[in-house]
Amino acid sequence: MRPIPGLTALDATLPAFLGANVHAFTRADLTCHWTRYSLDAALRTGAAMRILPGVYCAPAHRADPVVMAEAATLWAPRSLVTGALALHAYDMTLPSPARADLVTANGDTLHPPSWVRVHQTGPLRAHGAPRGIPCTVPERALLDAWRYAPARERRSVLWEALWSRVCTWRQLRRELERAPRVAGRRDLERVLGWFGEGATTPLEVRARHETFADARFRELEWQVRLDLPSRRASVDVLHRRAMVAVELDGDRYHSTRRARDEDRERQTDLVAAGYAVLRFGWNDITGRADWCRERVLTTVAARLGRSGSR
Repeated sequence: MRPIPGLTALDATLPAFLGANVHAFTRADLTCHWTRYSLDAALRTGAAMRILPGVYCAPAHRADPVVMAEAATLWAPRSLVTGALALHAYDMTLPSPARADLVTANGDTLHPPSWVRVHQTGPLRAHGAPRGIPCTVPERALLDAWRYAPARERRSVLWEALWSRVCTWRQLRRELERAPRVAGRRDLERVLGWFGEGATTPLEVRARHETFADARFRELEWQVRLDLPSRRASVDVLHRRAMVAVELDGDRYHSTRRARDEDRERQTDLVAAGYAVLRFGWNDITGRADWCRERVLTTVAARLGRSGSR
């Protein structure tokens, strides 16, 4: 059997072994510990299933992304997993797709089932092996996830992957420059250009160009340095007339205790200097953009109304 860390129930029956281990196995893997009769019997009784020719798993694990990825590369050992399934292998917090995308060398003849898509390509420069699964490098996986996704979903795929830090926007831009044909290239180049303008996080890019992009927010300034009585402070977004500062943060970019302490100290200094401070995280900007807009507009209007009544 090929080496797989953490296997259990090696002394149990074949059905018990398959149920205990969320992996895909070749016939050779299984028949080195159990007989071919045991495997055939497990298939007949439904305790095992053939997920791809020559590749098996427990039926309960059929839709697991690790099992899908392992099975695809065991079935086509010269291929690499790419796209959304590879991204999930690199970072399990990213969405797991229902289909596997494989890239393989030109000339390979494969007849995949409906849940596997095979894309023939030239030689691959490099690859990774998250969780032991042969995958394209993260930036190539993200570029492929973009091009294979429906047009309406591409930006969401991009935002989630960049926010997870599976790769950087610069790595993705270099990968895009090497690719001759990419669906949606113009839109991807546009989004990557927003990063080139000086944004520090994917959250800032999305907030600036999607959430707070209309004329109601034309007075907002981005990445502003302020001279406070006690210090110089940087704020992500500023409405200067209303003295409203907006901070964009999240656990991935403010994850250390020191960073959180610095954020609290900066906010305290801003409030002491007369600024109102609003804080939005990734889930706010991506999941309730209308609420974020309303909070900013209401706060700005209240501050301007109060200053105008003096």
